[in-house]
Amino acid sequence: MKLPTCIQSITLALVLTATIPTLVSASEQPPDIPIILADMQQHTQEMIDALLIKNATVTALRFQQIKADVKQLRQKMNAGPYNERRSRELLMSYSWIRVIGIEVHDKAWIEAAVAANQLSAMLMEATEFPTLIHRDVAWLYYLGREVELLTLENPKANAELLDVRLITLENTWNRVRKELIKNFKNKPLVEQGNVLLTSLKHQPKQPPQLIISAKKLLLFIDQIRKKI
Repeated sequence: MKLPTCIQSITLALVLTATIPTLVSASEQPPDIPIILADMQQHTQEMIDALLIKNATVTALRFQQIKADVKQLRQKMNAGPYNERRSRELLMSYSWIRVIGIEVHDKAWIEAAVAANQLSAMLMEATEFPTLIHRDVAWLYYLGREVELLTLENPKANAELLDVRLITLENTWNRVRKELIKNFKNKPLVEQGNVLLTSLKHQPKQPPQLIISAKKLLLFIDQIRKKI
């Protein structure tokens, strides 16, 4: 059964207060957990790609892998000492996985992708990033994907959330570029990013332009990942 629109709105409203992921100390995580989280993140991103092209076969495969990942994560956590933060993150994983499953069952491809991107954000919260710039670049990707998905879903209904995401995008990019520009060779990359962010910020909030710009931003962030 399709989730009521009001529940979707509440779900999206909750992430208005989403914070940038923090750096997690290696001592806080058993050695296998970062590997499981990385696999789960990859499977989630691949599922979003499949959802956007309505590939039911790959979507189903990646969804099963995500459920296997979270089961393995639970087993590893249960084998160690109780960690309230980890338990809370695991509970949130199950919540998003349930929403994704309902949306996929209803063939609500974009809504399922929106929920999967929230799962991705939660995984970032749990991930151990080696440096602040690695964290911020990962968060940039999540935000760029949010702009794309929220625009595809319903740009009018999601207008307020889109504005928040664009502001957070700009703030996150400002931190990333300050780190990148420390290496003069990155100047062209920084200039390219400035143009992309300016385009997102100032162009008319029309769906085709926003979606195109968001896709360009995601490709650009892939370039940054090769530089850090």
